[in-house]
Amino acid sequence: MIRIMIVEDEITIARLIDLNLSACGYECTCEYDGLAAADLLEQMSFDLILLDIMLPGADGFELMDLIRPTKTPVIFLTALGSTEHKVKGLRMGADDYLPKPFEIVELLARVEAVL
Repeated sequence: MIRIMIVEDEITIARLIDLNLSACGYECTCEYDGLAAADLLEQMSFDLILLDIMLPGADGFELMDLIRPTKTPVIFLTALGSTEHKVKGLRMGADDYLPKPFEIVELLARVEAVL
């Protein structure tokens, strides 16, 4: 089974993403804090990480420094939709960047494309 980590501090959004991805057959794990996500990354591996940027503890850009050596694909999901932020995220090694708000069907298509 494909394992996806959702790192999103807005619990409602994380649960909605989890619900939809789980319905498509993915195994999801949610973390709501950057430091908790960093700890989990040291214990488990994932096939994909959906990563918010503005997180308590450690932000998504900081987490990318931990994720990059694992070569785990990353899709940023964030309210930071400026071209500057998109370019920064992609240059840091993200495979995709989806600004909020987004349609869940678009997220599912992007997950399928990255995987």
